Amino acid sequence: MGEARRKLDADACGIPRPRDDVCPSCRSRKVYSLPREGWPDGVTIDCEWQGCSDCYEVWEAFPPVYARDPVCAEPCDNCAFRPGSPEQADPVRWRTLLESLKPNPDGFGFGGKFYCHKGVPVDLTKGPGNFKFPQKPVLLDGEPIRLADDTIATTEDPARMRTCTGFLRMVWARNRKTKS
Repeated sequence: MGEARRKLDADACGIPRPRDDVCPSCRSRKVYSLPREGWPDGVTIDCEWQGCSDCYEVWEAFPPVYARDPVCAEPCDNCAFRPGSPEQADPVRWRTLLESLKPNPDGFGFGGKFYCHKGVPVDLTKGPGNFKFPQKPVLLDGEPIRLADDTIATTEDPARMRTCTGFLRMVWARNRKTKS
């Protein structure tokens, strides 16, 4: 059995394994951990961040060992869906977020999506929380759509994103409540 097969089997069983230290943007292995001090004023970090020497992206790192499958994993240490998280401090904003994530009226799918922020590059020029989720071109008849300024239209690429474990647990808890 090859290494790739072993990793896939471990992921399918929810077995934690060491993270792959690769850049989520350019896939470079020239990744380093950022120091916890020396950040701009007002920015505090309480977890590990990594950066890429090739493309200069930065992101909040996954723990050194974690379960890849969000169904089997524990929510992140700073997940918005953990009780007492800063995101839940403002009841109006939190309720608005939850309303946007409710199931569609037809019962299939959700009105919104919530993906894990770990391993997603952050645009620090716009401040913390401005994630650059993976994008893919929008296609029409197999060809990318070009916009008026000659750029290519893009949309989020869910195949390259990880659904938030805390979000999944909230959905499951709500489904259990409605069934009982």
